[in-house]
Amino acid sequence: MKKRFVFIYILLILFNSATAQSNAILGRWYGKLETGSFNLDLYFNIKTLSIGDNETIYQTRMDVPMQNLKNHPFDETNFKKKKLTLVDGKLGIYFEGKITDTNKITGTFKQRGKLIPLTLIKSYGVINNTKPQTPIAPFPYKSKQVSFSNQDGKIKFSGTITYPNSTDSGQKFPSLILFTGSGAQDRDESIGNHKPFAVIADYLTKAGYAVLRVDDRGAGFTKASPDKLKYTTEDLIEDGDAYFKFLVAQPMVNMSEIYLVGHSEGGSIATGVAKKNPSVAGIIGLAPMLATWSETNTYQNYWALKNGGVDSLIIENYIGLHKLLLSKLCNEREIPNDSISATIIRFCYNEWKTNSIYGTDKIKKKVISYFEKSYKDKFLTVLNAQYTALFTNPWMFNFFKVIPSAELVQLRIPILVLQGKLDQQISYTQSEDVVKMLQTVGRNIQIEIFENHNHLMQHCKTGNVNEYFDNQESFSPEVLEAITNWLKAN
Repeated sequence: MKKRFVFIYILLILFNSATAQSNAILGRWYGKLETGSFNLDLYFNIKTLSIGDNETIYQTRMDVPMQNLKNHPFDETNFKKKKLTLVDGKLGIYFEGKITDTNKITGTFKQRGKLIPLTLIKSYGVINNTKPQTPIAPFPYKSKQVSFSNQDGKIKFSGTITYPNSTDSGQKFPSLILFTGSGAQDRDESIGNHKPFAVIADYLTKAGYAVLRVDDRGAGFTKASPDKLKYTTEDLIEDGDAYFKFLVAQPMVNMSEIYLVGHSEGGSIATGVAKKNPSVAGIIGLAPMLATWSETNTYQNYWALKNGGVDSLIIENYIGLHKLLLSKLCNEREIPNDSISATIIRFCYNEWKTNSIYGTDKIKKKVISYFEKSYKDKFLTVLNAQYTALFTNPWMFNFFKVIPSAELVQLRIPILVLQGKLDQQISYTQSEDVVKMLQTVGRNIQIEIFENHNHLMQHCKTGNVNEYFDNQESFSPEVLEAITNWLKAN
């Protein structure tokens, strides 16, 4: 619902002043949201939808390059007496700010109970700059846009297949399918201005391989019916199976040499697709999740707090509560509703607060104080807001049940795991432990750890998410070389 802003005409000078103010808010505004654990670049594009004799209706759309969010519309945009208010129910965002001069809005960003100061600056530049590694046409190989449907016809996938030029029209090439990480992502796995899957496809096609990359359901040009936009990893495995069936039918593809490459959650999808299709020749995991999701999620929470400058004792104690909460969730047979979720959270909170095995009362008070100051609310209320969203999410609930090592042990094909040592989303030590266990039971799996590499397999200094976007490198040449060396050896 859009709230109307009414101009009161008393004097002509007042009208002129109001018009000038309304024009001042229009255009593109940029702000850096400092969450503590990482920073987000936000772009707000504000325009007028209509101007009447007595009212002006505004519309705001937001871009978040880091999260590949583009043109997201706000439900309400209100502007009066130099005060701007933006409301979006879908993402749970509320922003309130005031124009302090013609190029600055000073305000507060609120999401899921957390208040963060946010200053917006009028932006006149272009936000999408091509990174150096991004392939640019014309290409020294064939590149075709393709489309195909899933089994029930409710999803029409759109993608790109690239393959080498050849004087032999009947030549068949070893081939690969690329699977993106968590969230709806386009075929290039675009993040900010990076297009890592385009870089990988370009490199491998030049090395003699055919490569298929596809827009996920809900991303890019892939079209899906509304009921297909809520999904779990199991659903994405079904999508991946459709990718595989499409690829094996292509005339340039050698059906006996099809490899699956998965980044992050894409590694789990590749594993599921390989289980369905015994003819898969091998799997390459780019920072795949090999430990359980509970272990991985705990690792990610640790780094989020550490990057936020939180005291190590507070982190250690809070992680104990976090593990307790996740252990109770994993015991649930079905996705809990809000009421059951609240009961679980309250039980865990009381257990943590009263049981000495979770630390002293002194450190618990510090934990409570930190979160209550950060979120401006009671600690139990904060836990309810954060963990109810976690517990009741079908994708998350499904993912917590997955045990990657139990899935991988069923495969007898060659598997390569490539991992950055500074990855703050997937622990390389946890991955090493799983690989060693699988090797002891005779599985053909290798792992290669890259110094000074992050979760995107870029060279980096710290591994912090913020580095992803400023980094000029989209994908490490060392990792690309490791991929081709392994493919040639198998």
